[in-house]
Amino acid sequence: MKFCRLKTYLCLSAQVVIILFLILLFRNPRQEQVYPRRHQEDTSLTIKDLNIESQDVANRYSTQKDDFEVENNPQDVFRPQNPPMVFKQILSKTSANKKTIPTAKSALKPNFKLKLRPSSQSHRTQTSTTNATTRRGPSVKYSRTVQERGILLKISSTGVQSKVFTAKIRNSSAIMVHTQRKPLKIEYFTAEPHWIFGDDYTLDTSSMQTSCPISVKIKALNSSWLKELFLPQVVIFMEKHHFDKQEWDRLGHFIPPFGWMELNYTVVKEVVSVLPHLPDQQILLSAQKSESPRCISCAVVGNGGILNGSRLGKEIDSHDYVFRVNGAVIQGFEKDVGTRTSFYGFTAFTMLSSLYLLTEKGFSSIPKDKETKYILYTEGSRDYEWLKALQQNKEISRGILENYRLRPQDDFGNSFDPKKLLVAHPDFVRYLKNRFLRSDVLDGKNWNLYRPSTGALVLLTAMHLCDTVSAYGFMTDDYMNYSDHYYDQMKIPITFYINHDFLLERDLWRNLHRENIIKLYQRT
Repeated sequence: MKFCRLKTYLCLSAQVVIILFLILLFRNPRQEQVYPRRHQEDTSLTIKDLNIESQDVANRYSTQKDDFEVENNPQDVFRPQNPPMVFKQILSKTSANKKTIPTAKSALKPNFKLKLRPSSQSHRTQTSTTNATTRRGPSVKYSRTVQERGILLKISSTGVQSKVFTAKIRNSSAIMVHTQRKPLKIEYFTAEPHWIFGDDYTLDTSSMQTSCPISVKIKALNSSWLKELFLPQVVIFMEKHHFDKQEWDRLGHFIPPFGWMELNYTVVKEVVSVLPHLPDQQILLSAQKSESPRCISCAVVGNGGILNGSRLGKEIDSHDYVFRVNGAVIQGFEKDVGTRTSFYGFTAFTMLSSLYLLTEKGFSSIPKDKETKYILYTEGSRDYEWLKALQQNKEISRGILENYRLRPQDDFGNSFDPKKLLVAHPDFVRYLKNRFLRSDVLDGKNWNLYRPSTGALVLLTAMHLCDTVSAYGFMTDDYMNYSDHYYDQMKIPITFYINHDFLLERDLWRNLHRENIIKLYQRT
């Protein structure tokens, strides 16, 4: 009896062992393994083959110039223009058969380099959710999802992201590895980088529309070449609602003054978050009395030597608004340049350096008329540090501007009204650069130094605010006949620097004048 019971027990135990063995034999031997090794040449998987749980995985980051896909030889790494990423080793090898088996664990442990090549077909996406208009331009690759022996890679020039996303592929499972994002830096690029969203800008579709039949905006939209460039509803000034994490990521692709690359997140957030709300981006139209709308005339006064002895002061002051820029010397030159200042455009450095260099020539303080408002163009981190100190009425904490003035509010007086200070939106400045003043300097090693001159930014800003624009003291074809500035005591020739393209600006003013878009003062 005992022998029979023992025999029965052994039989049952043997059956249990066999069943367990069969289960272990046919189940996935490693819970980490997510996809059996496919044929080595099967690398044609596209995003259409995926049923991704997090569908926005493919909608976030961009490559610098080309899209990339993985080739079979995993020995070398190809990096055009040294893109800002490290393609980490993400595939492990088994010691038994040395077959490549991607796993959830090995996907985050580098031990295998990838060879990349430009992709013939790209999957493009757009990240910006702001209301924007895209102009057709050069084809720019954005992002690419590729497969290497069972593992999917999301390759991006913005760095390495640690998240791992799961996806279903033809009834099998896989790992979506997304490179972790690191902040972009100027040193990563040998020329201006191009992004598929580089010509997207924040628009204000609810802004007021002009009723002036001869408005610059109407003329621009009727111009054969300007209508493709001009955006009458582009946002010009930043407001506090223009900062969030998504905007920080998007504008981090562009250097100042065109974006926020290499800037301090905390400082930018503090500065933008307290900017005043504007009832309308079209601040001049909204200031009009509704019962008597009329064409708004503006004079934009540059500092060119052509104004010396011009006797245009009364004509300039007769406009509805007068824009001035940087070292706007008035004392002693009233008959030539007028006396009114409705808007004063500057960067923190150009204002402070002008006050320092031109004190003896009559520019000892910035304009502070009752009607005067200020337009700041932020060209770097020092402008945001300066603006932060101005908003908080504190001393500048770091940078080089404290050598001129420790407390920015000293230049504006104790009665300074923050609502009078307008800050140009980086999208607006990038829009002006991309569509009106794109210099060849951007295609070379000094690309990061270039930006339109402050005078050019002020004149183009006026074109987006006013109905009629008259430009005084800007470069003309006979610029060599005049001194650099109207307040120079002796003739000083214009100096050309790498950071501005004055000849490009001269050509733009000439073309706008010929098409009767603006009126450019010239001596005949």
